[in-house]
Amino acid sequence: MVAGRRGSTRKVSNVNYQPVHSHDSCDDCGTALEYHYEGSRCPACFDKYLGNLDAGFLESYRRFGCRSHLVVAETCLRGLVLAAPEHRKVLAMTIFEHYVSAMNDLAGLFIAMANRDRAPVLKSFLEFRLDASSAVSFFNTVQAASNAELCAALDLPMTYEVADRCPHLDAEDAYQLEIAVNHLTQDLRKATDQGDAAALALAQFAGSAANAVIANDAKWLDNGADVTPDQVAMLVLDNRRRAIHVQGLTADENAMGQVVNSIDTVTRAASNLIYAYLQSHDL
Repeated sequence: MVAGRRGSTRKVSNVNYQPVHSHDSCDDCGTALEYHYEGSRCPACFDKYLGNLDAGFLESYRRFGCRSHLVVAETCLRGLVLAAPEHRKVLAMTIFEHYVSAMNDLAGLFIAMANRDRAPVLKSFLEFRLDASSAVSFFNTVQAASNAELCAALDLPMTYEVADRCPHLDAEDAYQLEIAVNHLTQDLRKATDQGDAAALALAQFAGSAANAVIANDAKWLDNGADVTPDQVAMLVLDNRRRAIHVQGLTADENAMGQVVNSIDTVTRAASNLIYAYLQSHDL
């Protein structure tokens, strides 16, 4: 018990943020750790540890993680054909959610690769969250840069530089790398060619989707929210304005087909970015 003002007492809770003893040190370099909760590595050694995992993580993500969005979206699109109207709306919402997730991953991967000299790719990627600032920055960076500038930012060779910069590759692998770089620049531009308005809408959905609820319609709301029969209603509570915002998202099969095509573009860009990086650096 610790004495408080006017002779009162207050109980000190048991917390983990206690100063460590002299024997609490980093397992890798021996540097003293500041707090018990830090684990067994100091920040510098933890970053080094994560950096050593980058190549393995990127290859694993390329083969499985980035493709998961497309696999789910294509499955949902096939299900739209025979699904009941209400089920179509659920499938359409799922497709759109995976488009947003795929764009979040591509932007996070692009930014992590561009910042690879300042932090491990794995760390930057896992910490990334798409918001208005990062979405607009990503879209503008890609659209404003030349192919040479994009490759320089990502530490990739231009197609005509592959032979000189990657002597470790045989003729076939060098050719495949040239194709990957060429497709990467095209797909990055295609994924971001709708401008700031699309970037902001994407960020808004990414921010609100986690706290949103979907409904078949919004007729039961007293503000008469306008959602057409072919749309799914996404409801978001706004405590600051003391309101419920409703956004109608189409469940039309053709529109969802276009979204799936966009996911394919985004997924291909992420895959080619990783493939080109690993191949060009012989990782």
